Amino acid sequence: MRRIWLITFVFLFSFVLSACTSDKNGTEDNPVFEEPIELNIYFLNDLHGALLEGDGEMGMARIGNFLLSEKVSRPEKTIILGGGDMVQGTLFSNYFHGENTTRIMDEVGFDATALGNHEFDWGLDQVTRYYDGSEDVYQASHKLLGANVFYKGTETIPSGIEPYIIIERSGLSIGIIGTIGYGLESSILAPMVADYEFAAPTPIVEDYARMLRSEKDVDVVLLLTHDVGSNFYNLNHKVSQLPDDAKIDAVFNGHSHRTETEMRGMMPTIMSGSSGSHIGLVKLVYEAGAIIDASAENLGPEADFRLTEGHGGIQAIMDEYMLEIEHLYEPVLPAARSISRTDLSEWMSTLMLIATGADIAFQNSGGTRDSFYHGEQVSIARLYDVFPFDNTVVRADVPGHLVLNLMDGNPHYAMNVDAIDANETYTIATNNYIFLRESNNLVANSTNIEFLDLEMFDLAIEALLQMADVYEAFSTDHPILIGPYETWHYEEDTP
Repeated sequence: MRRIWLITFVFLFSFVLSACTSDKNGTEDNPVFEEPIELNIYFLNDLHGALLEGDGEMGMARIGNFLLSEKVSRPEKTIILGGGDMVQGTLFSNYFHGENTTRIMDEVGFDATALGNHEFDWGLDQVTRYYDGSEDVYQASHKLLGANVFYKGTETIPSGIEPYIIIERSGLSIGIIGTIGYGLESSILAPMVADYEFAAPTPIVEDYARMLRSEKDVDVVLLLTHDVGSNFYNLNHKVSQLPDDAKIDAVFNGHSHRTETEMRGMMPTIMSGSSGSHIGLVKLVYEAGAIIDASAENLGPEADFRLTEGHGGIQAIMDEYMLEIEHLYEPVLPAARSISRTDLSEWMSTLMLIATGADIAFQNSGGTRDSFYHGEQVSIARLYDVFPFDNTVVRADVPGHLVLNLMDGNPHYAMNVDAIDANETYTIATNNYIFLRESNNLVANSTNIEFLDLEMFDLAIEALLQMADVYEAFSTDHPILIGPYETWHYEEDTP
């Protein structure tokens, strides 16, 4: 009897030991997951420093309340990712060069964020210093990813940027590759990106995905990219066709501010609006070595009761920073009517024209980012929402044929002349983004070029304050009251 019991014990012990050490290939390092494992991957793209609540913007206190609740209740199921352009775009974030946004992303529990084109707006080192181990500034606990961002002519990724990370959830090993959109150098002020280049991402993604699966034994590979995904390069389609040994399980897109999801076979793709309008949610279910189910959806403010109230800890951090600049949020004038981005772009063109004495002035549509609704209180901070990119004004003498090209490509301009003759020369005023774009051919063909010590934002502030001395409401229909910029200079404590 004792012999039968001993044989039975040995058999059962061997069975249990075998079950504990089995995996894809029966080794302890890579266990087989016989039960389904669900991963909830939350995503914000193009936050643009929208930490505060606003029109269509949930604010990070409310977003953080929801995400932190998920992390507490489901720590082994929850991943939080950012899709680039996270820190630049509001006075609140820009004033501190994104330090407060970066800190709050850590507080919320972000695992990684992709590098976006607007991370270059102040010079790349202004953002990467939060990730490169610098001792004199705040250091992020999440990672900044950009596998295809190199110093020009090299394959060297700038300090503070990683090509990928590996994280663990519920025993799964998850690789996250980050890239920036192919060709997005053209959307960045030329001097800020002169030392860098963005390589075609697909072969880089394929190489890293294959390495992560074969050498690092990861179970899931995600692509986090500041790329539309469906533009001329069609990144989403390309990565959906990668072979199984370099398979991408989900793609998180950014840049165009769209709110969309798509399933490409079993691979979900998602983009989640901008400025905290939505939270993306990708669900992956993993079982027996593969993703067996996947879905993607965008959650608006009505999706969960936890998005209706702010998180006290996050709000306290924002209050700490706000103490320094709260005077810039004080109302100056109410908007006399609804004022569109087009109206404000044309207003800025007129301001540049008058301030510089040019013959014609240009403002690009992308340089004007917001509008005002009727009755809204216009403050210096809200004006920054409209003109957030710290562009400076350039004045130069330009051949008429290039001026005509600018008129064709930039619908927002103001003129002091009746018409433009292709054979004449005209003094133009514009922002440095337009002037320095290689496609406009202005740098090599202009004379008397002056990069003025005049930011567009300061120009708008001067006009607003002059307007407040005379009128009871803000309107782009009012006569412009400012004179030549040399006669004034706004000294308020602005970024």
